[in-house]
Parts: sequence; structure tokens; C-alpha cells
Amino acid sequence: MMNITRIPAFTDNYFWLLSNKNNHFATIVDPGDSKPVLNTLQNEHLILESILVTHHHNDHIGGISDLKKVFPKCIVYGPDDKRIPTDICVNDNEELNLENIGAKFRVIEVPGHTSSHIAYYFDKKLFCGDTLFSCGCGRLFEGTPEQMHDSLEKIQNLPDDTLVYCAHEYTLDNIGFAKIVDPLNDLLIEKEKKVIELRDQNIPTVPSILKEEKLINPFLRYKDKVIMESVANHYKKEISNSIEVFHHTRMWKDTEYD
Repeated sequence: MMNITRIPAFTDNYFWLLSNKNNHFATIVDPGDSKPVLNTLQNEHLILESILVTHHHNDHIGGISDLKKVFPKCIVYGPDDKRIPTDICVNDNEELNLENIGAKFRVIEVPGHTSSHIAYYFDKKLFCGDTLFSCGCGRLFEGTPEQMHDSLEKIQNLPDDTLVYCAHEYTLDNIGFAKIVDPLNDLLIEKEKKVIELRDQNIPTVPSILKEEKLINPFLRYKDKVIMESVANHYKKEISNSIEVFHHTRMWKDTEYD
């Protein structure tokens, strides 16, 4: 049976460790720092057989070199990007079967945050790096609004009960912006109360559930009239195209909130 362990790192990162307690093999998603990963592997008596990388930012790949020194047979999977020390590149819709872990992933290309960003989907679990957060999405450092819009569309087409394993604890801050865009959303207000309670106890707020994200995350609601009207009123112009709605929502947060 596969277990998923959350490994907190830095100020707000989460690395996701997938392990098979029967054979003691494990894989880690986006290990930006080796120390907490090695500590967890040692405490759980696990052997790191592979690493799954979503994108090239250092807080997602910074621990790979040291992990490979300890586990030289470990295979690094990731997108075709020279900035990532991959052993095997994986592409959109490719099947990645990690038999020792008991997981068969589908690779999904989700450019936007970076040009080569990918996600890994398995058994209604999505490991999406910095593409989708609870109540938010990643900044567009390299990709275009069109690319990120299409990437989020791919995610929205997954089953509603998909668990979204993002890489950062940004939920409370994201809700702050979401309430500005959609101040009358009762579900969002209730979500904020729950998140505050969790964070006061230092309890993580992710993974989140895709069905809920579709109702409270403004970056997934670019076809929702409430969001369209809010963005249009803010910029004092007509905005009807869903890509433009997403673009202006992202721009609003980047320039006036963050």
C-alpha cells in the first residue's frame, strides 16, 4: 500500500514523499532541500528509488544532487529542460509506472509558471508543483496567460474529487485576494475560517479538493460571470474572453495585492 507523507521545508514549501511500506521504496516530488528528505527517509527506513520534478526552480530541485550522492541508483524524472538534472525526460500524456511504489502516473504538461512545467496524476491525486494552489495559482514567470489558462483547463477536466497536492502553503494569503475579487462568496468566507483554525494549530491546508477549488479559486473561475464582472469593473472595461479574464485576474494580484 502506498503512503503519502508531507515534508515541510523552508518557510512554506511542501515536498511530497510517496512510499511503499511493504518493500521500503520511496519517491519524492520536488525535493528543494535534501536534509528534511534524508531525515524522513532514515526515520521511516526507506530507500529513495526515484525523484519526480515538476519544474526547474531551485526550491524544487536544490536537494537532488545530495540525494543522488546517498542514493546513486535513484532515477530523476522530469520535463525536457536543461536546467533540471533529469535522468529520464517525460512528456505530456506519457505513462510513468513506478512499480516499486505501486503508482502509475500520467504526465500532464502544464506550462505557465515556467515554460516546461509538468504535473503528475495518479489515482485522483495531482502533484502539480506551482501551477495550482489552494485558492490561487502560480505566477507567470516564463509562460503566457494563454498557456496557463490552457493548463488550468486541463486540471479542471480531471475528476472533481481529485486531491490537489501543491508545493506551497499559500492558502490563507490567496484567500485574502480571492475575497477582494469575490467578496460575497459564502463558501470562500467559510473556507477562510477553517484555514485560520488550521494554521493557528500549524496544520497544513493542502491537499485541497478540486471540486471545492472550482467554487472558490478565482483563477479557475475565468468563465464565471461573477469573476468576469468583478474583473471588468476593476479595470473599467469590457472583458468577456476567458483568457483575458484569467490574464487580468493574475495581473490584478501581481500588481495590486502581492
